[in-house]
Amino acid sequence: MKIFKSTKLIILLLAILISACQSNTQSNEKVATEPSVFFKNIQTGAVLASPFLVKMGVEGMGVEPAGRVNNLMGHHHIIINSNFIADGDIVPADAKHIHFGGGQTEYLLELEAGNYSLTLQFADGLHQSFGEKMSKTINVTVR
Repeated sequence: MKIFKSTKLIILLLAILISACQSNTQSNEKVATEPSVFFKNIQTGAVLASPFLVKMGVEGMGVEPAGRVNNLMGHHHIIINSNFIADGDIVPADAKHIHFGGGQTEYLLELEAGNYSLTLQFADGLHQSFGEKMSKTINVTVR
């Protein structure tokens, strides 16, 4: 009987010790998210009156004016009715590619009535695109 009680006590102590040594699955550390860009105030399918305000957001990177080249920094571009720019390619300077080289995060966009795809593209200080991973495309209707 004494051996049985001692064995139960040893098993209980071992169970407590093992559970105390196991790693805690909950952590107070922030989980690193992949950098991304997003439209803050417009979602795909939106019907908008022109001109409309576009608010641009970025996570995991910072915004700075063109001309500066710093790690994890860049600036926004809006591409109208065209696809993202491949990683490392220069964002063209034309009517379909609106540059925000001043580090702007808001823009009053004026478009004629119609259906549009708007692609938010992030690029470095030399306008070299960060590629598809740093782009977001939505479809909107302008009335």
